[in-house]
Amino acid sequence: MRKSTAGALLLIVIGLLGILAWKLAMPLLFKQGLIDTSDASSTKGTVRIGGDNYLGYWFITSPVMKKSASKDGIGIQFTDDGGTYAARLQKFAAGEYDCIVLPVNSYLTHGLPHQFPGVIVAAICESKGADGIVGFAEKLPSKKVQDLDDGQLAIVYTADSPSAFLLDLTIADFDLAQLKSGDQWRVEVNGSRDVYQRAEKGQGDMFVLWEPDLSRAMRLPGMTYVWGSDKFSGYILDVFVFHRDFIKKKPDLAMDFLKHYFRTLSVYANNRDQMLEEMARATDLKQHELSAIVDKIDWFDLHENCTELFGISSRADQPAKDGMISTIIANTDVLLRTKRLDRDPLEGNPYLITNSVFLEDLKSATGAAPVAQSSGPVTFRPLDPEQWNQLREVGVFRVEPITFQSWNNLLTQDGKDTVDRIAALLAHNYPNYRVIIRGHTAPGGDESENEKLSLERAQSVVQYLKAVHSLDANRLMAKGVGSSIPPEKKPGESMRAYQYRQSRVEFIALEGNAL
Repeated sequence: MRKSTAGALLLIVIGLLGILAWKLAMPLLFKQGLIDTSDASSTKGTVRIGGDNYLGYWFITSPVMKKSASKDGIGIQFTDDGGTYAARLQKFAAGEYDCIVLPVNSYLTHGLPHQFPGVIVAAICESKGADGIVGFAEKLPSKKVQDLDDGQLAIVYTADSPSAFLLDLTIADFDLAQLKSGDQWRVEVNGSRDVYQRAEKGQGDMFVLWEPDLSRAMRLPGMTYVWGSDKFSGYILDVFVFHRDFIKKKPDLAMDFLKHYFRTLSVYANNRDQMLEEMARATDLKQHELSAIVDKIDWFDLHENCTELFGISSRADQPAKDGMISTIIANTDVLLRTKRLDRDPLEGNPYLITNSVFLEDLKSATGAAPVAQSSGPVTFRPLDPEQWNQLREVGVFRVEPITFQSWNNLLTQDGKDTVDRIAALLAHNYPNYRVIIRGHTAPGGDESENEKLSLERAQSVVQYLKAVHSLDANRLMAKGVGSSIPPEKKPGESMRAYQYRQSRVEFIALEGNAL
């Protein structure tokens, strides 16, 4: 081939490549031109978020958030995966998402196989009645949580969901032995709507739902409310989990995203009508339905995140709380007790999956002033014995072996450790209940001496709760009943194990008038 021909072909190839490069570059150049000549001139990047259509996440994609973030050059790409937590974690670990939103218990369960690729940087909200258990009244003879402990019941719920965790924590905290020992009672379906349809047709005995299906189920004939997330705290919290690589490479983008998110909360907190109107447009719910549901979700603003959950104090005279750490510990305990986990995935160090740096920086930049002063710890007015007897019993908390020194009322070190765990449960997860601490002994000997010893041991536990954990004395009442109320024998329990359990201390939750 002549040199002139080869040169001509080379020029043609170069020309074609140039045209191709120009065509490929044109859209990018055009887009950059739009950005350079507009209010979006300082594009910072896009935050890719994996989540679902839970109303608690609505503010992330709300009109105010989108407008505020985009004006600051931040794009938000929110993917609704329908609540498939395992798939969400798999994509998150693979780097397809920069951030995911989900309940704490779901991150503990599904984050473990991926070695926890992200850290919790802020809490979003807590269910305060948005999840609940309802059932037909004839199946609830005493109207207490313990009525659920019947392996013959058909309990309908959604697997791998907040409903499943609500069941798990109820089984764990109230020691529902029959439910724990078998699975014949489980009826798993594909969502809260399916649970509602089963309830409507009478296909089941108990039904675990979330809003709006929960409210709809309560209107069915013969249906009564059993238990729900309005009865406890510190368990069902949804959180922002940012990928560890993302916060290393783009910490400023993560910070700016959170800044706009908390500003968005503030805007809507002062414009409830606007919020309900825009929520209604984004969902298939009426505004009056939305209003009832919104009241059952507690969103955490920047101040609450700092002072209540991440231990960041706003004033020297007001110590902050590590509520998020307590929540991680409480969730882990439930998952271990119900065998959802076979070991502590964090090996006793919950700080491995939290990062408070962003909240600290935001607080420093904004002051994180509260919208209203915190109400502080719950206090209880004193009651006389007759008033105590009038309180409604909710249920008996799980019974753990509290050991005392031989034939006296002094706690051993193991006994103190057990009471410490129960104190955390009462303070963090069930702060609004009065509690009867009821002592029991095994049968045998002088029953009057048994009653005396059981009362002294109950009083010893009460004194320890007051002195060491500062629980309100008016909240607690000690009783001793000797061997007069033996425990129910658990399925498959040996006589030796049963006899060992008869000497015990029970914690009985009562609904009272907290002031």
